[in-house]
Amino acid sequence: MHSNRLLFSVVFISGMSVLALEISSSRLLAPYFGTSLFVWTNIIGIILIALSVGYYYGGKMADKYPKEKILYTTTFLTGLYIILIPFISQPILRFSVKAFDIQSIDLFYVSLLSTLVILALPIVILGMVSPFAIRIASKNIGSIGNTSGSIYALSTIGSIIGAFLPALVTIPLVGTKITIMLFGFILALISVLALRNKKLLAAPFVFLLFILLLGSVKPSQGLIYEDESIYNYIQVIEEADGTRYLVLNEGHAVHSMYNPNSTSVRRYWGYFNLLPLMNKEAKDVLMIGLAAGTISKQYSYYFPEIEIIDGVEIDPDIVDVGKEYFDMDEPKLNIHIKDGRTFLHQTDKKYDIITVDAYKQPYIPFHLTTEEFFKEVKSHLNEGGVVGINVATVSEDSDILKMIINTVTKVYKNVYIIPVKGAFNFLVVASDYDYNIDEIETNDGNLKTILDEIKARYKKVEYNSDILVLTDDKAPVEILTDIMIYDYVKNK
Repeated sequence: MHSNRLLFSVVFISGMSVLALEISSSRLLAPYFGTSLFVWTNIIGIILIALSVGYYYGGKMADKYPKEKILYTTTFLTGLYIILIPFISQPILRFSVKAFDIQSIDLFYVSLLSTLVILALPIVILGMVSPFAIRIASKNIGSIGNTSGSIYALSTIGSIIGAFLPALVTIPLVGTKITIMLFGFILALISVLALRNKKLLAAPFVFLLFILLLGSVKPSQGLIYEDESIYNYIQVIEEADGTRYLVLNEGHAVHSMYNPNSTSVRRYWGYFNLLPLMNKEAKDVLMIGLAAGTISKQYSYYFPEIEIIDGVEIDPDIVDVGKEYFDMDEPKLNIHIKDGRTFLHQTDKKYDIITVDAYKQPYIPFHLTTEEFFKEVKSHLNEGGVVGINVATVSEDSDILKMIINTVTKVYKNVYIIPVKGAFNFLVVASDYDYNIDEIETNDGNLKTILDEIKARYKKVEYNSDILVLTDDKAPVEILTDIMIYDYVKNK
């Protein structure tokens, strides 16, 4: 009976470890490849393939060597391997990113191969546990059905806990690295107890001590803060002049910028100042994708006539970072911790200006690109209201940009596209009111510089029936973005 309890414990912990690795690996890959549909497809696909291989060979090995010691030794070594994953994954992922940059290998295949190398071995072995345990626990042919049902149920319950525990508890509290090592430690420890080998009992604890030696997942020069939230891997980078940047996930884009000694406007955030220059009577502003508050700070400083800024940010940890490192404490700013589209569904309030700066790079959340979304945005605009959308793409000819613009033109009467000087960003401005950008003026020197750039670069765009309009049902933004990145890297 005691032996069966240990066997069932190993089955339970193995099932828990599979899902814990699946959830945690998405966070491990995020700083390098983002969190797109492709990344998740690779993770889930590799895990299912590896489990299938494990089920097959686990059954064959169990019939040939039906010994508990073999099973527990294998799971013990697997637990130690899992503890090492945060160490061995870093050079693999760095090499993969270099292959993507230098060899023009498709991002999908790079992330696929990285996932395969990191996860395949431990998942195959964990897949072997259940058929092996069934063979050991089945004392006679009449008990196989009951035994197998109990073991698979126990493994599944473990998997359920392994799915929720990292996402809701360990990753937010202690981070991805320690989460992975913790589950590896538990698996190794229960395996040692099952082996009844006192000499090996210290091994999981020794491996666990490596946690204290861990550094950044993806170290960056000037790094002053890093953490993981439920949604993002977050870094704050500081330059020598005191300028701070908010970098999320794979680090290919900066989401906020702040310098305590300067009010100058830079990069694409400065282009958003066009909206209150267009709608000079604007009082109420909604910002979908607040990040650390770069645009809200500019609006508060340059446009004192604005009375209310509702900032919507899905990640509460980013808001905390904004308050601590980016001085995000404007009295006009009301922060709402929600998904942008959910916020729109839940409010009846209307605005004079709505900004959309919630497109994570390189992959864009599809539900914020569709005709239904832009209609929802439009329903919250006052008369004369104007919308500004930041889209980052490598070229004005990219299909993803064309489709987003065409979707916007399907909803609004007047749409303008403005390529941001020296960046891969495009500001898409939309309104049912026909604003004349050439007639807009300002007395502020900083804003005049930005306005002159905009006047020299903007153009009005019209609806094109030959270009796909993105909808909630059909918005292939991940595929389009992957093609765009691949073509760009290939032609560099």
